[in-house]
Amino acid sequence: MFHLLAGILAAAGVAGSQPVTDYDEQEAPDAELARACKTLRAPGGKTARVCRTWYAIGGGYYRGTWDTSSHSAGSYLQGNADGRTYNLAWDGSYRGVKRFVIRLCNSGTRKCTAWW
Repeated sequence: MFHLLAGILAAAGVAGSQPVTDYDEQEAPDAELARACKTLRAPGGKTARVCRTWYAIGGGYYRGTWDTSSHSAGSYLQGNADGRTYNLAWDGSYRGVKRFVIRLCNSGTRKCTAWW
């Protein structure tokens, strides 16, 4: 399991989650912060400019952030952390996950982009 530090709108299942206990809280000595940005385009013409960061914290686990500089009305973000999907705020952070990806969804159609 993991914990998202901020940005969860629909926290079903998160409140009762247990933090990851098999990773080292200290930063990996050779880890570097990475940052990437992309304009996500959901069906129906919805767009959002999203940036995310990730940083190795050891044992194959990461911490990072996401932020959105612009987004269309009628859209929302979803995040998937180690196989569990959540609705997200437009910015936030995560820690203690092996895989974290984001997608943009159209509120009207509920159709989404591919995971990024």
